[in-house]
Amino acid sequence: MADTARVVDDMIVVRPGPEEAIKSGRTRRFWQHTLRDNIADALARNGIEHELSVSFGRVFITTPRRDDAMAVLPRVFGISSFSPVAAVAPTELDAITQIGREACADTVRGKRYAVRCKRQGGQPFKSPDVERKLGAALNDLGTVHLDNPDVTVFVEALGRRAVITCERHEGVGGMPAGIQGRAVALLSGGFDSVVAAWRIMRRGAHVDFVFCNLGGGAYERLVLQIAAVLTHAWAHGLRPQFHVVDFSDVTADMKAKVKTSRWQVVLKRLMYRAACRVAADTGADAIVTGEAIGQVSSQTLANLSAIDPVADRPVLRPLCGFDKDEIMAEARRIGTAPLSERIREYCALSTGRPVVRCRPATLDKHEEALDGALLDRAVSERSVRDVMSVTADDLRQPFLFTGEIPAGARVIDCQPGHMYRRWHAPGAEHWDADSLARTFRELPKDRTYVLYCTFGTQTPVLAELMQQAGYEAYAFQGGLSRVQAYAEAHMADAPAAE
Repeated sequence: MADTARVVDDMIVVRPGPEEAIKSGRTRRFWQHTLRDNIADALARNGIEHELSVSFGRVFITTPRRDDAMAVLPRVFGISSFSPVAAVAPTELDAITQIGREACADTVRGKRYAVRCKRQGGQPFKSPDVERKLGAALNDLGTVHLDNPDVTVFVEALGRRAVITCERHEGVGGMPAGIQGRAVALLSGGFDSVVAAWRIMRRGAHVDFVFCNLGGGAYERLVLQIAAVLTHAWAHGLRPQFHVVDFSDVTADMKAKVKTSRWQVVLKRLMYRAACRVAADTGADAIVTGEAIGQVSSQTLANLSAIDPVADRPVLRPLCGFDKDEIMAEARRIGTAPLSERIREYCALSTGRPVVRCRPATLDKHEEALDGALLDRAVSERSVRDVMSVTADDLRQPFLFTGEIPAGARVIDCQPGHMYRRWHAPGAEHWDADSLARTFRELPKDRTYVLYCTFGTQTPVLAELMQQAGYEAYAFQGGLSRVQAYAEAHMADAPAAE
């Protein structure tokens, strides 16, 4: 049924990635419905009420909290772009022109503009007809500039409904999470393994995490926190599992029986074996690693070639051609960089000069000397956690948390900038987590600091960093919703949460 012409302020149109268009009809529908479900999961996780529909390959969101929904969409895989809908109309030239002018007048006024139209479903006009007629109707408000407009008015004629938008936001791209089967990612918590896992998630895989623990309980908590941040922020529609394999006995056996120069390469083979066994148990088709060619001695082409034969399924290395600076920049974009910086002390195992060219047969002989039962037991006795169920209480000791903001405390908001602008506690200063981790030592130590972030998972590690440096710093327990509730109940001039 065609829409009546009307201006709207509660609708968003979401466009999937271009790869969907080349798929068969059945596959396209599967992608579209998976994307719809993942968007629904992302909105529900953030408490945003909504209605969703799929039409002509687009996902339409109707919600009274449109701005909040648009803040979530850039973290949903499989979205090419999205736009707040300014108006809808029946696919009639006069109706599109009239409501298009009404809806876009304020946006176009005094600016250079262009009108673009795309059609699906068969209409009694051509796209240039819409562009010329609506463009002419807006001409007294601005200046037409087809090559470099300040504003582009988009008309998408979809069957009997035309959707008019005045702005377009880029999505993260990739494929809807979960459509490409399962993989397990070897996660150390460092920059490389986290970015590698994110990139494979972005290509549609359901990624579980395998953590071979070399550093005890404190190390495990740090890596679990990174997995939790990655999952809460990006894994919409997924329920990743965190498999912890205690490598303490495996590593001790290896260090006692293998030459120091080969520790790194033999250890990597053992980790591959562990990951493949977890993959077999979970039905995963591949393992994911963060290796980049030549970045460290175990990652030369010769050593990678010597490591690979122990894997019984494909090894995916999405970062193999990346420089370290590129990897770190992507970690900052993902939001895990401040946490990965704390993992560095656990990443090195050996001393001396590691070998840069091992042969598989040589490594086979080294492994023959090892007690294989230790690896078998470590994998079979591994612990498994549902990452989505991990809370801040699971990640940090109780003394790092507070449920109140003391008088005179300096409150630091570590949300993304757009969310800080939407709502923050009265008097809170905005610091992104990366900057705070690098520069908090510039702050005076004679104040109490209370930190909060969106999910309550990043600020505990920042509070711990500050405490270790002599600051009285606490993470507000429970994330943004609890901060909002506290502020409304106890802080003067607190704005109501939207």
